[in-house]
Amino acid sequence: MLSGGEEVADPRRTRILIVDDEENIRHLLRLAFEEEFEVIEATHGMEAFELAVKEKPDIILSDIMMPRLDGYGLYRKVKSRPDTATIPFVFLSAKKDVDERVEGLEMGADDYITKPFSIKELKAKVRSITKKVSDIHERGSLEGLLKEVDLVDVIQLIEMGRKTGMLLLESQQRSGKVYFNKGLPIYAQAGRFAGVEAFHVMLAWKEGRFRLDQKAVSIEPNIDHTGGQELLMEGVRLSDEMEEAMRRLPPPDTVLFLERELSGAAADMVATVEPFGDGVSIAQAAALTALPPYLFYPLLDEAIRQGYLGKRTDTAGKSEMLRQVKAALERL
Repeated sequence: MLSGGEEVADPRRTRILIVDDEENIRHLLRLAFEEEFEVIEATHGMEAFELAVKEKPDIILSDIMMPRLDGYGLYRKVKSRPDTATIPFVFLSAKKDVDERVEGLEMGADDYITKPFSIKELKAKVRSITKKVSDIHERGSLEGLLKEVDLVDVIQLIEMGRKTGMLLLESQQRSGKVYFNKGLPIYAQAGRFAGVEAFHVMLAWKEGRFRLDQKAVSIEPNIDHTGGQELLMEGVRLSDEMEEAMRRLPPPDTVLFLERELSGAAADMVATVEPFGDGVSIAQAAALTALPPYLFYPLLDEAIRQGYLGKRTDTAGKSEMLRQVKAALERL
């Protein structure tokens, strides 16, 4: 504290910028965060942008519907400047429409929380986001185990930090790599898969190690997109669908056989069923197919339900067993 009674902000405390045109919301959030964070307030997007440039907050919580400059406009302006582009950004909105939420996340926001919200949950999310950013800045490098840090979180950390370099992944005798330029994935390779396919394949890896080597990137891109969040969200959706299908499928060592003709079947369904031929296990077919796992397993689940594939019973063996039982009964 200065001699005149003016308080000096603790430089070690996380600085949070709260943006909302409703005074009661700002007051509520200040009460929730001021004990743990240094709180800055703004009533509209233009004021918030000026504060973001001047104060360099560690995270921004912003309403969407505001005068002069709305939350989306604020986000674009913040992300357009190199000195503010890495600040994590969370939308707070009364809009509960799914399309609005998707729009916010696809822009690259770190989260989208609808009002009314749980203060406890909001504080937990803010702590989690700021800790991730702090960790990557302190380390300078990023490495660890996939069972401890989900790959989705690793990629979001790289995007938040606008890192450039190669992310190397090693998982169960598989390896892959993703090249990033200023936080955006531009190239991916995982075994026989490349580009977006490889990126989505690796998102499903839950075991193994990862390491980010920060260095200049000089490689021909094979990923063409407008934003990392959109690519990431699509990959998460595909991984979830694959995991759901795998829960319904028989064990990987189950041998399946072709049970009906494939005439009229879609090309992806044909590619799924063909490896089974006269009978191979699910694990063997997964290794043989040209389809990525996130497509193969949901299609396999569909193939079984449509009757293209099934288990075969040993009818000849059963007939012989019945004959022997019948003969034994006749001798009694």
